[in-house]
Amino acid sequence: MSGYFVRFEALRRRAKAYDRLAHDAEEVRADLRAAFDRDRNTLGHDMYGAELAKKLPAIESGIFDALKTHIDELERVASGLNVNARTYEGTEPPSVERS
Repeated sequence: MSGYFVRFEALRRRAKAYDRLAHDAEEVRADLRAAFDRDRNTLGHDMYGAELAKKLPAIESGIFDALKTHIDELERVASGLNVNARTYEGTEPPSVERS
């Protein structure tokens, strides 16, 4: 057989791998959010703690915005791989059983 050949099962496996990566990143994000929430009030009551307390919302926002962008991209790739797998599966000729 010449030409281009795609194993749709391989596309599905890769899509599942990206889904797992997205799930793992969501867990990390949740753990990090819990750590920020738990430790936010332990900055101290000196000038350094006060300065960090002022900057912390922007720092947190930057971190969590980046994590959201990353997770969204992992989910987008997984979705695209699944669409491709369905497309290639639909074009594959049915298998012929031999007696």
